Amino acid sequence: MNRRTRRTGQNKTRRTTRWNRPTTTTRRFNATGRMKNWTSTEVNTLKKIYRTNSNVFIAQKLGRTEGSVQYKASSLGLRKSATYLKQIRNNWA
Repeated sequence: MNRRTRRTGQNKTRRTTRWNRPTTTTRRFNATGRMKNWTSTEVNTLKKIYRTNSNVFIAQKLGRTEGSVQYKASSLGLRKSATYLKQIRNNWA
């Protein structure tokens, strides 16, 4: 495509850039189109139950994804308890 066709818009083929490619992952948005923020109640619940429960269980309880639970717990500095991790290891063996 040369300058003339670019300026006049005669060439209607569209180039694919990273901005107009379809996304491969699905994000969860609220009604306004923004990602759902964590409420103080959800954060408090996460702090209380994170050490002794699986991320899948917590995600179901809070209505979030497992990844968002893991990311938020990491950003808050939360860790699983040693007893919980030992129990998981024994069940997998």
